[in-house]
Parts: sequence; C-alpha cells; structure tokens
Amino acid sequence: MDISRYDEVIQNLITDMQDSRGKDPRVSISCGKKLLEYGIKNSQPELIGFARFSMGETYYLMNDVDNFYHEMTQCMEPLEQIGEWGYLTMANNLLGIVSLNRGNAPLAMDYYMDAINYCYEYSLPDLEFLVHMNLAALYLDIADADNAIYYYERCRRYLDKHSDIEGYINSLTAICVGLGKSYLLKGDIKKAEDCDAVIEDRCMGSASMLDLLVIYTFRARLGLSLGQRDETMRCIEIIDRHFSDELPVMDIFDDVYDFMRLLLEIKEYDTLVHMLKLMEQPVDTTGIKNLQKKLLTLKMKYQKETGQTEAYEKSGVEFFELSQIMDQENDRMIRDTIALRNRYNDLSVLTNEVRRENEVLLKKSETDPLTGMYNRQKLNTYGDVIFERARKNGRWLAIEILDIDYFKEYNDNYGHQAGDRCIRFVADAIMELKNNKGVFCSRYGGDEFVIIYEDYDDTEVFAMAKRLKERIVEMAFEHKYTKVPVGVVTISQGIFWGIPENGESLWNYLHSADNNLYKVKKKSRNSILLSRYSKKDAAGVQKEEMMTDE
Repeated sequence: MDISRYDEVIQNLITDMQDSRGKDPRVSISCGKKLLEYGIKNSQPELIGFARFSMGETYYLMNDVDNFYHEMTQCMEPLEQIGEWGYLTMANNLLGIVSLNRGNAPLAMDYYMDAINYCYEYSLPDLEFLVHMNLAALYLDIADADNAIYYYERCRRYLDKHSDIEGYINSLTAICVGLGKSYLLKGDIKKAEDCDAVIEDRCMGSASMLDLLVIYTFRARLGLSLGQRDETMRCIEIIDRHFSDELPVMDIFDDVYDFMRLLLEIKEYDTLVHMLKLMEQPVDTTGIKNLQKKLLTLKMKYQKETGQTEAYEKSGVEFFELSQIMDQENDRMIRDTIALRNRYNDLSVLTNEVRRENEVLLKKSETDPLTGMYNRQKLNTYGDVIFERARKNGRWLAIEILDIDYFKEYNDNYGHQAGDRCIRFVADAIMELKNNKGVFCSRYGGDEFVIIYEDYDDTEVFAMAKRLKERIVEMAFEHKYTKVPVGVVTISQGIFWGIPENGESLWNYLHSADNNLYKVKKKSRNSILLSRYSKKDAAGVQKEEMMTDE
C-alpha cells in the first residue's frame, strides 16, 4: 500500500497500525477505527479495505471471532474495487481457517478455492503456499490422508526452493508434522518416522515454543504407534509442563485436541483434566461453539469412562444447548455468506466489464494496426521483462532485426497499398514463429521487424531464422524490382546472441543486432548474420564469433 499519497496524520495512523501488528492490539484497533472513519467520510475504498482487513487480522490474533468475521467479510468489497488481490487472498485464507474451526469444512474449502484462484490469476506464489498449507490441514482434519499428503508435499517442494522466507522453520515444522500425522493415519509408520527425522535434523535447534508444542504432540502419537510408551509419556510431560493458555488457540487447537484424544485413549486422566481446564477459557473467548463442543465431547467421554454420572448428565444438557446455538450460528453464517457473495458477484461483474474494456484499450495501444503484431511500445515494455528474466536466470537470449530487401523499390513501383500487403505477407510468415515457445515477435517500424528468442542456443536460433528466410522465398511473393536474383520478396536478418550480464540492457542487444543487419545490407542482401561471444582467449579477451548465411 502506497501511503505517500496521504497527509501526515493518515500516514502515521497506517504506520502505527502496521508497527503494532501482533504486539499491541489496542493500538491496532484504535488506529483502524480512525482510518475506517476517515475512509468512509472521504469515500476512499483503499483505506476502508485496509482498515477493515487490518482490524480483522488483529481480532483473529485476539481470538475474537465475531469481530474478526464482521471486519474480514466487510473488507472484501472495497478491496475488490481497488484490485488489492493479495489482501483479498489473505482475507479468504483467514476466513477459511475460521470456517473450518467453526465446523463448516465445505465453506472453508470455498474460501480456500477463492484464495487459490486469486493466486493463480495474479501470480501470488508466496500466498498460494500458505493457502495450500491450510488446504492440507483441512484434509487432515477430515481424515483424507492422501489429499493431505498431496498438498503438504507441494508445500515442501515450494519451501525447498525458498529457504530464505520468513518463518521458514515454523513452516517446515508444520509441513513435516502434517505429513507425519497423515502417514500415521494411513498406517505408514516408517514414513512418519522419516518425517520425525527431518524435524530432529532441521527444526529442533531453532524451533519456537509453538513449534515445540506441535512437534511433541506429534511425537506423543508416533511413540504410541511404535509401542514406545516411555517416549509417549516423556512427550506428555513436556507438553503438560510448558503449555500456556496464552498461545493462539485457532492456530494450535487441532494439535492440542488430537493430543487430548491421545490422553483419553491411554487413560492419562490427570493430564487430560489439566489440559481441558487450560483450554476452556481461551476457547470460550473465541466464541466458536464448534471448538467448545469438541472440548465438551472429550469431557463427556472422560466423565463416562470414570463413572461420573451426574457430571455426565449435566454436560449432556450443555451439549444439547450448544448444538442448538451452532445450528442457529450456521444458518446465520450461511445467510451472511450468501448476501456477501451476491454483493461480491455484482461487483465482480461490473469490475470484469471495466477490466475487459481496459484490456481492449491496452491491446489496441500495444498492437500494430496493419499487421496485428505487437508494436514497438510492447517491445519496449515486454522486451525489458524478457531481458531481465534471462539475465537473472543466466539463460540464452537472441535479438533479431530483419527488414524487407529493396522495399522502397517495391513501394515506389507497386504503390502504397501493395506495399502494405507486402508488409502483411512478411508479418504473417514471422508470426508463425510464435508457435515456438519463448519466441516474441513485433513490428519495429516501416518494413522492419524484431524477433526475440528466449532460452535457445545460437545454433537453434540460426536454424529458425534460416527457415523463416527460406519460407518467405518459397512463398514467391513477386518483386520484379528487387536486385536479389530470385525475383521475389526476400528479407535480410541481423541477430545478436548471448547470455545477458549485469550492466547490459535490451538496447545493447538491439543495437548489436542492428549493426549486424547493417553489415548484411552493406555486403550482400538476403543474408543472415548472427554474432555471438566465445569464451575468453588466452589474453582474457572476449572474442566475437560470426555465423553467416548467404
């Protein structure tokens, strides 16, 4: 978000809100309300969307679900208006988490899919990774181990390529624990042990208290599956000693709940009662009836197993009341979601119409009206993108500039309309090259064209250029006034090929290709000259090599 456009008061509010994120919720909420008031008063959707999203995120961290849900659903319309796709992705992701905690897996999946669609459409790989993590957790929650493993593995492959991201250890821990639990669900203990080995080797040394809680809940379950009760009891003791009710409930509930189910299975009642007491207050704070119902279910099972008949009956009444409230809550949530989607869809229709109009205008501005090819403006913008990509990845890049031989003579003798047909004829032949991946074609001006070959070696580039030249000759477009003996339209081509280095630019390659075209036209038209750099010679000098066709 660019805050420089606002006055100092608004800039300070935004800065204070960002600085207090996750540290001082009172400051975050106070600043958010002031920003929201200002945004509504001055009809500025960017401030409305940002304020509501930031307050919603703060309420999430505070375990205040009702306020979170209100702010996060309300932020989506203004964010859509201004095209803040990253914030919209994060909003849908968080709504998915809360919907799953509320016990509505289909609605959670709906939010996650919306988030994924934004990631695909607007190239948001970092956010896509986070959503995939939550999708994996959803499948694990509904005991679909195969799909959980699929998404966790996708996340692990991404993480392997991005070891420098913030929270790397936390993410790796979550992935390995999720995979381990999924394999345990499938009965594949060996692969679960492999996950634990990765945790021990790469996570334990830098794990946070939250990471350690997640790790030991998994290890307790793994120890039981291996028949190592002593290891299970050791993990239980560590968790019981270090567990805090100040941890973010919605982030850890699934792990803690699974741990408490394990305690019930092995009849570790004292620790179970302790954990239930620690969890009750923070879960009540969230207001999420589904989480309260899950805790109550465990409590009732414990009361039944230990013969606490009176307490069990009392809990049964509470369970019934919770179920009724949950039914009402789900009905309200569905109504709110439908209303939100209707507003959202109406806005999306309008936004898409505007977007399509803008795309048409943009395409017109980037397209040569005579040939339908990209024009010089598109070459200047997209060419820089291609060049920078090749430089960054150390890939080969070739720039070709070509023109029509003796085009002035053609135009003067056949007329301008015929000249336009001749240019279209050559352009159509060039455009066939677009069938090759990584080939960009544009009209440079007049009878000149530019072709960019991305990630092809010099021999491949020369072969494609030569085939283009031969194809144009084979099509025998008459040119009686050419000085090329074949008596048909021909082209001359200058190409420069290399691996872009720091300090070079697209212009350097264009200039070198243009020089090669000049040499061709000066010496012998209807030819190709491709220059490239060889390795340094004994004196350390880069020597230029040529590839010609005459």
